[in-house]
Amino acid sequence: MKLLLVTYTLLGMVTAAVNFEDWHPQGHGFVRSPCPALNSLANHNVLPRDGRNYTIPVLVKALGEGLNVSAETATALATLGLSLSKDPASGAFDLDDLNKHNAIEHDASLSRRDFDLGGNAQAFDRETFQETLSFFKGATNVGIEDVAAARWGRIQSSKAQNSKFVYGANQTFPTYFESSAYFQLFKDPKTNKASVEWIKVFFEQERMPWKEGWRPSINRIDGFSIAQTTLQLALHSPEKL
Repeated sequence: MKLLLVTYTLLGMVTAAVNFEDWHPQGHGFVRSPCPALNSLANHNVLPRDGRNYTIPVLVKALGEGLNVSAETATALATLGLSLSKDPASGAFDLDDLNKHNAIEHDASLSRRDFDLGGNAQAFDRETFQETLSFFKGATNVGIEDVAAARWGRIQSSKAQNSKFVYGANQTFPTYFESSAYFQLFKDPKTNKASVEWIKVFFEQERMPWKEGWRPSINRIDGFSIAQTTLQLALHSPEKL
């Protein structure tokens, strides 16, 4: 009990500087990415709201304070972003640098239309996301098996619709990582289920569902937790890794 109290106290201290009630959608001249998490943090001004000039320290601080992501994992993500920068030597990237097809953005997204079907990497596509939700079969809370079904269902749908569909090693890991990440962000540690309402707010509005009761996980999101969740997703998927 004392350990749990200390954990919640420390988490409160970490998130005290983050005002999730401060939210504004993308403004004129601002840029966004294929990643709802980064876009949401920008909309909350946890990351610079204009989506520009993100450095590794900026990402590490924002992901740690906002989402309880470990410094090591945040550094790896920021380094990947920097590799896609228009000017990597500057040490910074803009969110729209991440929109390059088959880099971070890929076919079979949970919330974006495929590039070769007229999709825009930074633009939410309602029809695509409604298909993702359909794999939850009307549930209000979803477990790892439902998240796995949605990931695999979108891959199969995209493959059937897109004659230029690409799904190789460079796309496989991002699809697992994304599903692992949102499930970890929103799952209840007591039930191991995630609120569909929170998931919808996150993808549809690119907003963290603070008003709906979400709080950052008390369990840090790190390489080990991502690997664990990815393994669970794989065990609930028919594909061979």
